[in-house]
Amino acid sequence: MQSGLHPSIHAFQASQWDALNPSAYPGLLHGFLSALEDSKSVGEGTGWIPLYAAVKDGDALVGAMVCFLKSDSYGEYVFDWSWADAYHRHGLNYYPKCV
Repeated sequence: MQSGLHPSIHAFQASQWDALNPSAYPGLLHGFLSALEDSKSVGEGTGWIPLYAAVKDGDALVGAMVCFLKSDSYGEYVFDWSWADAYHRHGLNYYPKCV
């Protein structure tokens, strides 16, 4: 088995990606994630950088997850400025974070 990180949903065949989502949750469908990327709703300059972790067994995709790297807290339901400030005061990096 091999694991890896990929910057685009287009690294995966739609049929293999969607096979990992048997309940067809819309927010995880290849078509939805592809539309986000293709429309430039996520990616450079948006504050939402997609990152896909995947596990393959040979050519078969057997596991995957998506996250978005954030360099700020804009566009989220919960603003966590106090957490970011606490990290900064202790010399730690809070960003980028994966949501």
